[in-house]
Amino acid sequence: MARPVNEEKKLERRKRILKEAVILFAEGGYSNTTTALIAEKVGVTPGTIFQYFPSKESLYHAAVLEPLADIQQKSLACLQQEGSPSALIKNMVKEQFDDIYFYTNELRLAQSVLGQRTRFPELTEKVLESTKVMTDAIESVYAKGQLMGEFDKSFSPAMISRSYISFLNGVGLTLGESIVHHPEWENLKGHAYYLFAPIQPGK
Repeated sequence: MARPVNEEKKLERRKRILKEAVILFAEGGYSNTTTALIAEKVGVTPGTIFQYFPSKESLYHAAVLEPLADIQQKSLACLQQEGSPSALIKNMVKEQFDDIYFYTNELRLAQSVLGQRTRFPELTEKVLESTKVMTDAIESVYAKGQLMGEFDKSFSPAMISRSYISFLNGVGLTLGESIVHHPEWENLKGHAYYLFAPIQPGK
């Protein structure tokens, strides 16, 4: 059954508010970004914001967590497809490097939260929980790949998954929007996969 037109409009407006909030929070930080400024960018009255989000804090939480959930869902889907562990890991690396470009502001926002853990303790915990879901999934696929002889068995799956996520965050933090124009773009993706210590055929 199709949604009523008014509901579609509400969902679209909420999406626009969230999109502008992500950009402004990422650029100006929590304190410097007001709901009035977000409303101005969206083209609505400040009171309209509170029809969708009860407070600035709840809007901030949504701006951090909802895009993160989308990114996580796409990454996990790469690891849940049919194929060898090495192929799944390669697909995940490609997907996540693309996400660095397409979700630049969203990822900057999540990283900003992690840099202010005492200020946003509950939000930090949720971001870390999201990261753990991802690292646990990588560990599982990687361990299977080790058993199949695709990855070096001398490495800890937990250590590998955390090293990879740290590398990914570092790349996103230092290169951001310029990453796809960086001369080492393809090499960086190759190095990301190399962190998993794949065993070369014939060795």
